[in-house]
Amino acid sequence: MKNMRWSEAPLPDSDGGGGGNGTPTTPQIKNHSVTYHRGYLYCFGGYDGRRNHQTLLIYSLREGRWITPAGTGNNNGVSVGVGVGGNNNRQHNNDTREHFTVRGVPPPGRNGHTATLATCRSSRSRRRRRNLIANGNNNNADNAAASDADADAAMAAMDPSSAAQEEVKQAIAELASAIDAMDAELDTNENNAVNDNTQGGDDDVTTINHNHLNNPNEEEEDDDGNDNQMNEDDDDDDDDDDEDAQIIIIGGWLGSGPLAASDMWVLDISGGLERLHWFQPPTVGTPPGPCNMHSADFIPSRGKVYVFRGGNGREYLNDLHALDVETYTWRAVQTHGVAPQQRANHSSALLDHNGKSELFIFGGWNGSERLNDIHVLDTATSTWSTPRVLGVKPHPRAGMTLTALRGRLYLFGGSGTSSKCFDDLQVLDRKEMAWLDVNEEEEESSSNNNNKQQQQQQHPSPYYDNSLEMTTGGANNSNNNRDPSSSWEMLGGQDGMMMGGGGGNNNDNDTGIKFADWRSYSGTSGGVHHHPGGGCISSVANPNDEDMVPSVYVNGKPPGRRAGHTATAVGRHIYVFGGSCGTDYLNDFFVLDTDPPPLMKITEPPSPQLYASRLRHFYNDEEFSDVTFLVEGRKVFGHKLVLSTVSDCFRAMFMTGFRESGSEKTEIEIPNCSYSSFCTMMEYIYTGRGPHDINVYSDEHGHNGMDRAISLLELADQFFLYNLKQIIEGILQPAVNGETYTFLRQVAQKTNANQLESYCRYFERNMNELIE
Repeated sequence: MKNMRWSEAPLPDSDGGGGGNGTPTTPQIKNHSVTYHRGYLYCFGGYDGRRNHQTLLIYSLREGRWITPAGTGNNNGVSVGVGVGGNNNRQHNNDTREHFTVRGVPPPGRNGHTATLATCRSSRSRRRRRNLIANGNNNNADNAAASDADADAAMAAMDPSSAAQEEVKQAIAELASAIDAMDAELDTNENNAVNDNTQGGDDDVTTINHNHLNNPNEEEEDDDGNDNQMNEDDDDDDDDDDEDAQIIIIGGWLGSGPLAASDMWVLDISGGLERLHWFQPPTVGTPPGPCNMHSADFIPSRGKVYVFRGGNGREYLNDLHALDVETYTWRAVQTHGVAPQQRANHSSALLDHNGKSELFIFGGWNGSERLNDIHVLDTATSTWSTPRVLGVKPHPRAGMTLTALRGRLYLFGGSGTSSKCFDDLQVLDRKEMAWLDVNEEEEESSSNNNNKQQQQQQHPSPYYDNSLEMTTGGANNSNNNRDPSSSWEMLGGQDGMMMGGGGGNNNDNDTGIKFADWRSYSGTSGGVHHHPGGGCISSVANPNDEDMVPSVYVNGKPPGRRAGHTATAVGRHIYVFGGSCGTDYLNDFFVLDTDPPPLMKITEPPSPQLYASRLRHFYNDEEFSDVTFLVEGRKVFGHKLVLSTVSDCFRAMFMTGFRESGSEKTEIEIPNCSYSSFCTMMEYIYTGRGPHDINVYSDEHGHNGMDRAISLLELADQFFLYNLKQIIEGILQPAVNGETYTFLRQVAQKTNANQLESYCRYFERNMNELIE
């Protein structure tokens, strides 16, 4: 079984005020977007109940704080410091703070849009081509050799609303074809062939070298499967192998007009925080048109963003469009099979399974009811299917998130009927094609684990979760064969649209003890075992269960009810931010750790507990016995080590110089003692059970039970068994009355039973009152 963990930590400005050192106030928003790239979460847009947001915010995972890039809305760009720990501070060896700029004009404020990270391993010529397209430059291919500074200036000066737009598009298409030929020759020389259908048309299968086009949310692996961070110095030495990364903003609701937005904007993040750049590229082909509460997913194997359209402001839609991320060419995707019904505010995610990229669509709102159906698009054949999914389906909902991670889809939150918000976590396992049984697990109670906590305090565990320092992976890590176990962690700060981020006791005196009796772990019970996360699980399946699906366990403090939030995959973590529930707009930040480090727990009993649980099996057992007592002519087997440990009398008896010591197999006669009383004493020594079955009023004369108790009291005094003596004193105390108190006081004095003697004297002083 696997377990997951939620946890939380406040943001620096969790008190609602602005953070120090330039840290911005965390916005309370829903229907925004959060996209991960190289240690940073890029948050854009959203609605706070009054207005749409336009400011780009960046959250540094390493520093745990929000950053507001300077120069937003300024074509010239302004440099500011953001602290140490990013990917681009290698040029500032004498400065402890990174610098970044944001150029270009940002998109208008919006919500319900999509922000999709599209990356590929692009050669220099492809990057130049993309800059040319962004610039709207219709000159010859020699312009591709312009410096980055010139390119940035051209991009800033671009006017996408120019009257010559159509002529520019035509020139761009011709230029793209020419550069395609150049790229093909370069790729042949570099032995990195890529077959790419950049001109639209039929949805043919595109063959891609998967080592050439990387999923941005996947951790790179060495040949042995270990996680491997990218060596940035190597990137500097080989510009032709730089990552071409961009966040593509599509559609959304601008807050005015009858229809949703139909525009597309691009944030170039290839140069890291130092060279962020907004621009609005001209496009080729027919774009989807107005779209809001839609979904958009980057298909790395095809180099395209697939947009499943939601609403346009007037109606609900289900058409599918593809955007080539290098040429910005739109085309409608002709699909086969039964497409999902029209809907908006659904969720989608991409999973790689058996070498195929599958696009999942879940739930949403069709104008009359909320949905909980699942549809899968095989992106290689453009075929829709509706798989049979085992397990219990989530409740119908909209505005939830669906995040792909290591072969599983993690669904969280959303709104159901009567706008009721959910706070449940649902997990779909692609290999099982089943909704897993997700169980909430409480933290272990300290009162039940005193011994464990004391040992942990004395020996602090060196294990902690430092994966954020090591991981550069992300959502669709389908090539990683590790099964997720899973945990939530809140960092502080609803985007149903944001899909870019994606033994029994021996009670008699016989000596037939078997090896299994004392060698087994008596603490275990049949049919129940512990799973790695703690807690007990019945190992017996319910025969009435219709679908047997695996279980996962989640503990920690989860996010509250919400919809319109975001859930972004980073390595093995899923970051949940914002959203709303009713009129409450949220800015908290949670993290689900889907594969937390195993907790170093002490679950096996220590030696003293083993002694206590196993020692009883050696009572009156000849196995390993090294001393035999003769009581009324009958043998009682014992063990010197055990008897010496609990009784100083036995210890003195076995020490050198006493006649009972010396022989390897000692045989000792115990005179003036009944066999029954001696066995009761020995059973107490080996099991710790006192003779609570003695009834001092066992016959009409009151002597039989009392005699047995007195016999045990004398044995306890003889062999220095003080605990047993106190037990017998308690048994004899009810027998103190007007006829017995003198006799029992004499017995107490003879056996040094101080408590019994004290009670007899108390009875004598208060006899008249007590008898009445």
